[in-house]
Amino acid sequence: MFGWILSTDVMNIFVAQCEIHELLALVYYDSLQSVVPFYDQRSVIPVKDAAWVMFCENSMRHFKKAFAHKQDWSHAYYIGKLSEKLGFSSEISLSYYDKAIALNPTAVDAVYRMHASRLKLLCTCGKQNLGSLKVLSAYAFSQSKKDAVMAIFDKMDAENARKDRSKQEDAGEIKHEDLLTLEVWRILYSDCLSALETCVEGDLKHFHKARYMLAQGLYKRGDTGDVEKAKDELSFCFKSSRSSFTINMWEIDSTVKKGRRKTPGLSGSKKILEVNLPESSRKFITCIRKYLLFYLKLLEETGDICTLERAYISLRADKRFSLCIEDLVPLALGRYVKALVSSMHQVEKAGYGPLSSSEQMLEKMFSLFIEQGNLWPEICGLSEIKGPETSESSLYGYLHEHITLLERNGKLETLEVINEKIRKRFKNPKLSNSNCAKVCRHASVAWCRSLIISLGQITPPLPKLSTETQFLGQSDGGLENSQLLCIDLQTDELWSSAFEDPTQLKALELKWWPILSQIKSIMIKKVSDENLETANALLRSSYNFYRESSCVMPPSGVNLYLVPSWLAMEKQFQPNMNGVEILDLSVPRKLILWAYTLLHGRYANISVVVKYCEENAKSKMKKGGGGTSAAPSSTSIPNAATTQTGGLRDGAGYEGVNDAEAAASLTMTVSTSVAESNATHSSNPPSFSGDIQKGLFAAPQLHHCNYTTSERSTAMAHEADPDKV
Repeated sequence: MFGWILSTDVMNIFVAQCEIHELLALVYYDSLQSVVPFYDQRSVIPVKDAAWVMFCENSMRHFKKAFAHKQDWSHAYYIGKLSEKLGFSSEISLSYYDKAIALNPTAVDAVYRMHASRLKLLCTCGKQNLGSLKVLSAYAFSQSKKDAVMAIFDKMDAENARKDRSKQEDAGEIKHEDLLTLEVWRILYSDCLSALETCVEGDLKHFHKARYMLAQGLYKRGDTGDVEKAKDELSFCFKSSRSSFTINMWEIDSTVKKGRRKTPGLSGSKKILEVNLPESSRKFITCIRKYLLFYLKLLEETGDICTLERAYISLRADKRFSLCIEDLVPLALGRYVKALVSSMHQVEKAGYGPLSSSEQMLEKMFSLFIEQGNLWPEICGLSEIKGPETSESSLYGYLHEHITLLERNGKLETLEVINEKIRKRFKNPKLSNSNCAKVCRHASVAWCRSLIISLGQITPPLPKLSTETQFLGQSDGGLENSQLLCIDLQTDELWSSAFEDPTQLKALELKWWPILSQIKSIMIKKVSDENLETANALLRSSYNFYRESSCVMPPSGVNLYLVPSWLAMEKQFQPNMNGVEILDLSVPRKLILWAYTLLHGRYANISVVVKYCEENAKSKMKKGGGGTSAAPSSTSIPNAATTQTGGLRDGAGYEGVNDAEAAASLTMTVSTSVAESNATHSSNPPSFSGDIQKGLFAAPQLHHCNYTTSERSTAMAHEADPDKV
């Protein structure tokens, strides 16, 4: 009885000592792991200094002591891992993994670690390292592949035995030997991948360690289609049946023993695999980060823009792991932007493909800038994103390219929308960084120029001066004090910009020169009936530009004049003559006035026009329109004429009518039908050749006239020959 008690006590002491050594070993081992929050799996990694080596040695010593007390598979497993960390020979670490598998054939952890380590060694030792290949072949997963490799080794040994080493080896024989060695490497590499595939089959599908290593193995092999296969393999961890991107990973729990997987052993018999080692939360979060970094890289290299977009959106809005992965959002954005840039360059290099594809990429990049413009400087500095095509200047260059493309294609509405987004996103663009401020200014300037171009496109052409001015005098009932609004565009000033690409700017100038060059000191009159709706939309857009461009200086080059009708009937006059007035207004106000005159066919004071637009905007808001709109084309206001002498004026007021009276007169406007409008205002006069079309001082264009077609022909004939009646 005493002997039994003594033996029991001794056994308990051995068990206690084994547990103590195991716990001490695990404590030392835990300090060696590259896990959060101390390491980020990117730039902050463990330093393998003397202290690190000491911890490795202490952990190994305690594991060996525990293993001496009790032959536990986990002890051999950890000794093998520590042997790898300390740089021992591959044969030592693999032998310990083999012991762990022998002690517990059901542990998927040991099987995974054995073949993951073999795969790493195959990638690092090279394809011609015969010694390492022989060591790795001894632990092959598949018996058939092991036999095939051993047969090749026997063949190589037999050939080497026949060679006469005293003679120079034939180059062909050396090449043949290299090919055999390469074949061995490929067989062993495929064997490792097959073993890892077994570790994720069936109910082991959530054993994410093996899945990640399998994706790494496919990626590093580099055969045709391997990158795509690696992405598909790892995508299991980041997608579900309901979403193209979501974190679909579960913490490995050794207490759950469901779904054991049977796999063939070396002898052909079946062995059951199951998870035996639990996973700490720190390790789990570390795995999520590590796998996510690799998955984003695979998405970028395969050009999967749709999934990258979804990944960026999902990570930014993630609630479950936001504290653990929020620092990876800029990287996801950077990978997304880099993929967009790469896709555009592929289209350019190929020389074919739809241009709309590149335009869509530019549009996506601009949307990203609006959403996360504050992150752009940061993503340009990321080591994973750095490159000549993704430098900060290059990325902002794509934004400028998008704006230029919109301006070239005449996308006025789109330019208006992006300017509204910029205004909401960047409260004061002037306070943004220089690159961001340039983009904001460019967008505003492009909107302004597009407005000018659109207004120029519907501005009626220039008729002969004398005939039209006579029509004006009669249509206004002989009121010599009525005033005509004239416009003169200085195109050189429109295309003068210090922050735009000179080449693209010149291309824009050449495209729109035929239209803008015609707007030289001409009278502004009402547009034709088919352009009334366009003029109405342009008045709305001009008013929006007036409201939203206060913090950006638009380009100059738009000059407006007021010319009395009696002076316009003179055959020759100069801008500095008495009666000719230069409107000293800001460019946004000039555009409103220009658009208003095109819509209504007569000049009105700028304060009246602004009030008019404001009232219509309020009316639209009350009706639920939600946007600023000009008045219907049938609405008009009384003509506001002045008799001031020449010089400058700001347009805020005019003689005889103050703002209150003008606003009152605005509310008393009379709506007329289109038919009445056509009866009152005759159709546009015929266009003459370019030689006849001259400036304001040679051929002004009038507001409108009341002559019928026959009367107009008679008047023109009379002017051509006064002697004929």
